Formats: sequence, C-alpha cells, structure tokens
Amino acid sequence: MKLLVSSLLVILFYYNICLVGSIGLNEEFTWTRITFVERKSRYYRPKNVEISSKGGYVYSGGDALVFPEDDPVSSTTNRPDLNGDNANLEYIYENNIPMGANRWKNKLFITIPRRRLGVPSTLNYVPIDKPERHNVPLIPYPDLKTNAMRATADQEHIISTYRVAIDACDRLWTVDTGIVETLGNQTQLGEQRIIIIDLNTDKIIKTYRFKDSDLTHATVLAMTVVDVTSNNCDDAYAYFPDLAGFGLVVYSLKKDESWRVKHNYFYLEPQAGEFRIGGIPFQWNDGVFSAALTDARADGSRDMIFHSMAGTHLYVVSTKILKDKDLATRSYHEDDFKVLGDRGPGSQTSASDLHKSSGILFLSMVNQNAVGCWDTNKPFEPKNFGIVQRNDSTMVYPADLKIYQDDIIVLTNSMPVFLYSSLNYDEINFRVWMNNVYEAVKGTNCDNSI
Repeated sequence: MKLLVSSLLVILFYYNICLVGSIGLNEEFTWTRITFVERKSRYYRPKNVEISSKGGYVYSGGDALVFPEDDPVSSTTNRPDLNGDNANLEYIYENNIPMGANRWKNKLFITIPRRRLGVPSTLNYVPIDKPERHNVPLIPYPDLKTNAMRATADQEHIISTYRVAIDACDRLWTVDTGIVETLGNQTQLGEQRIIIIDLNTDKIIKTYRFKDSDLTHATVLAMTVVDVTSNNCDDAYAYFPDLAGFGLVVYSLKKDESWRVKHNYFYLEPQAGEFRIGGIPFQWNDGVFSAALTDARADGSRDMIFHSMAGTHLYVVSTKILKDKDLATRSYHEDDFKVLGDRGPGSQTSASDLHKSSGILFLSMVNQNAVGCWDTNKPFEPKNFGIVQRNDSTMVYPADLKIYQDDIIVLTNSMPVFLYSSLNYDEINFRVWMNNVYEAVKGTNCDNSI
C-alpha cells in the first residue's frame, strides 16, 4: 500500500460527502446503563438465561446471570470513599461510561476509565458468540481482583484504562493511568505504566513503568498503537499519543526502553477547538489523540498517520524515525514529519484506524456524530473521502474505532452529555457498531471495488 502525499489541500468534509447508497454499520450491542458480573462468582452461570421484556437478565431456575444489585459488585446509596474498605466494590451506574472497544476472537473488550468513583472494573469484556445484545453485564477481565482500584503491594492490578490494543501475537496492550478522578480532582493511586496480557492464558505477562522523562505534568495516554508482526513477537513497538502533554511516547519491548518524541504537529490546532455535540457547545484543547499504521514495508517500517482531537489536519511520519531513539528524540526533525492535508471544518476526530489490506483509513468524527473514511491508495482529494455512517441521535460521540481482521468496530457513548449535562438512563446511551470493512464502505467514495 503506497501512501500518496499531496500538497496541502483543504477538504470540505462536511458538505461534499453524501451517504447515498452506503451500507454503513450495524448496531450490535446497546446499553442504557453499564452493569457488571464476576465470571468466577457463584452468580455467573451462563446457561439457561432468559431475557426480560426490557432486555435485562432474569433468573431461570438455578442458573442465571444477574445484575449487580444481586451481586457483590453492588450499587451503593452512600457517597463513595476513595480510602474506604469497600472502595474496590463501590458501584454507581451513573459514573460508568464506556470509552474503548476492541475485539479478540469471541471477546469484545469494553473499558470503563475511573473518571469518577463507583467503577468496580476498568477492563472488561462481553461474549460475542452469545445471542444477548442489550444491557449485557460486563465481565471484569481477566478477573475482578485484577481490576481492584486499591490492592496490596504484591498484587498486580489495573487502576484505570481508557482503550486497549490487540496485537498480531494474541496480546492485549493498555496503559494503566493510575489515576482516579473525584469531583474534578485527580488522585494518582499508582504509576503510569504499560500492561501486556497474554489473551490465550488471561495472564499479565509484562508491565513497564514509564520513565519520568517520558511524561509531563499534564500527560494523558488514552490510546495505544502496537507495531509488530506475528513472526517476530519479541520485537514489538508501541506508540502512545499524549493528548494533553502534546507528545508521543515510544516503547520497545525487545529493548525494554521508552522515549518521548516532540514535534509541533502533536499540538492542538487553536482554530479547531470548538465543538458542538449532543446539542452542547464547548471548547476542548486535546492535542495528538490517535494514530494509525500502514502495512509494513520490506524493511519493516510503516507510516504512522496521526491527528489531534482539536484539529482537522492529518499528518504522517515514518516509524523508521520513531523506532530509532536517536532520530526520534532530535530537537529538530527537518522534513521527517509531513502534512497530508486539511479535512476541513467539522472533521475533528477522536479515534482512527487503518484496514491494511485495503488501505482504507477510518475516522470517528465526533463533531459530526459520524464515521468517515479515506482510501489512502489515492490522493488526499475530496473524491477519495467518504462518510460511512452519520446519525445525530444514535451515533453521538464515536469515542473509539478499531479494525479487527476485516471488521470495523465503533463505540459511541454520548460523553459530552455525560460530562456537561446528564444522561437519561431509561434510554440507550452506549452502543457498539460493527460491520465487515468492505460492506461498510459500499456506496461511499472509499469503495475501491467500484
């Protein structure tokens, strides 16, 4: 796949693209509110489960999945205490908002960062091979104990994570921010570190604490991108955009070393900081937020396409630069980093990912409640961009977007309404959308079968 870099071009994404004939995405999972069940508890009995008329689980003889009010992970009427004896089991459904979604085989991973107290588990999954699709309780992964907010010194645990990456070697990568947010304040309960889990054994196989030089006082690492091939699993690299510290952290698994990359393209674009989502106007100043990798060249290098949340440009840099510590940490990069182009007003994007075999880049465009696409085999021109799906009612704030094999996965969560207003928990608030990549882009400008 050859990435065609054109001269700087502004694409009026919002106005020039239509949905005529497109197939788009399928609504696969929905939640009015998030609930949990512990798979190893006596309450987790997935046989003979019946579904109530409201889409919830009910008892069926002695075997049932139950909601948390009947489970040790239960709702509390008391104000959560960060230092209380039951802090790990506090559950307040209003404080649980899913932020990330990814897939491995029959598991759909859902992350719930501890942006507020009352989140019993931050890393979870739901089974994809079951018929239930509405208000399915999340199962803590790998278990509830590993998701404890507080733990003993010898216990591995994950305090808070935003999103996960699944690599070609059946490993889950994520960043534990170590931060719990309470009433607008941040409490650092643990060190910011990388967690790697073997998905075949459900065991944490590697942790790595970021160095002080990797981070700033404002660092937020909410996205993980892994660069590895299945025939060379030990030589993996991971890239972590720092959306608030305006940088990129690179980690080499083989060297067990990390370094920070600085560049002006990692900053926000001030003119693109205005948002209006869910009827709520606001300003955000998030810088580099997400990155997507092209297929590997013969020398093992790829192109990394990246963007800011408060921004409308796409940029690119070769991983040959990023993986070389000396080259990556230079104070002046000359022309290592390039501008691909400006997608135009209203194209601010949270997450992006690239389907490598087709060369189609997918973009979750939060200011349009839409998923967009670009055929990167073709120039950065309006005719090569498209809208996969847009809906101002059901796709409010696409927070995460991932490619798994030939499928696209998108999570929408109405987060600005959660932050600045209030959600109606009698209505569907959270959705996971899926489809085959080629089916999703049919009828759009990204349909390269036309």
